Amino acid sequence: MERLFPSFMRVLRDLDDADVLLTTFQEFESNPSATSAEDRIRFLDFPAATTLSKQELLKKAAQSPQELTFSEVELLYNRYWGRISFREESIRSDCFDNLKLECLESFRTSFHAEYEADALKNAEAESSRRYDEMREAQDKADLAHIFEHGYPWLHQLWQEDEGKRPWGYAIFESPQWILEDPERQETYDLKQTNLFYWAHVAIGSGIQIGSQWYLESLDLPSGTGRDKSFMAILHQLRKQFNRLRSLPPKKQAPYIFMDMAEGKIDAIPEGITEGILRNVFLYLDHDAAASVLDLRGPDDTWIWAVDPDYDLECRGSGSSGYQGFLRVRLQQLLHHFYVARRWHSDEWSMEDIWKAAQKDPHNGSFVSMKDEEIYARDSSREVAAAIKRSG
Repeated sequence: MERLFPSFMRVLRDLDDADVLLTTFQEFESNPSATSAEDRIRFLDFPAATTLSKQELLKKAAQSPQELTFSEVELLYNRYWGRISFREESIRSDCFDNLKLECLESFRTSFHAEYEADALKNAEAESSRRYDEMREAQDKADLAHIFEHGYPWLHQLWQEDEGKRPWGYAIFESPQWILEDPERQETYDLKQTNLFYWAHVAIGSGIQIGSQWYLESLDLPSGTGRDKSFMAILHQLRKQFNRLRSLPPKKQAPYIFMDMAEGKIDAIPEGITEGILRNVFLYLDHDAAASVLDLRGPDDTWIWAVDPDYDLECRGSGSSGYQGFLRVRLQQLLHHFYVARRWHSDEWSMEDIWKAAQKDPHNGSFVSMKDEEIYARDSSREVAAAIKRSG
């Protein structure tokens, strides 16, 4: 109770003291009927009783909550306090405890006026119902806009995942480029976030699909250091990625934390989150980071994409020059490259994609499998070439 009373609106608005409420509660906990009318108002966490004129409202809320106006729902939901500030709501949420609240409700159940207990309960349920109804309408409108104005593959993505799984890549990050300047990572993250934002706008992913985009950062294997060659580092990363993808896919983070809170698991499991592509991973090193940090335009930015199934010993140097990795235009992670790896991996191997990247006259990074898009000049200050949908 010592955590619950500080969340009372009477305390937040300096009409009561949490310690005094706790002391009074402990005094009358075993005999609620002995409390005064004034104390009952205090424990119900209502404003002064003289401000209330409510019998018809309570009866309406108890019997026909769907007929309540929005202002009436808000009044009852906020327990007659009118609008509640963000700070007040934050404190109330932090102090919320189901078990303690049940104990408090049991104590004050006899304090309510006729219809009041049901009215307050119904107002809370009605508020949630109307919010869910509004969100559902907004979500439908967002999806309709995506399907009308976005790329067709977004529709396919939604049909397959229904917004229940993230879509994106696993990524390893070399710590070496960060060590040179601790502020570099923050600057990189800001610029990358901005580039991805404009890519989402260009492909038309909207809120429903765009919010599920995810880069899952994986821990580097032990022993990955600056003294190793680029090829040796990629070899280590492949082994780590292949070990992780051999494990069952992980749930998304919120569900993992929920399982931990409920005691179902003791620690975050290893593995790769369900929905993340398992036939490629990304690697961010000094050179890839520099392309973003020093960018002159979105066509300058790229990142390493690594083939997890490439075997250097079996393939040797190869006559084509392919060595199991390639550069990908950063914003194309959200468009042509993603489509190629998710739906066309049987048709286009990573080597085929690498060959297409070699055609790029800008910086040898993958743009598209189509020549007319590789050589396109439709980029802007915000969006790289061959991303924005025409028409």
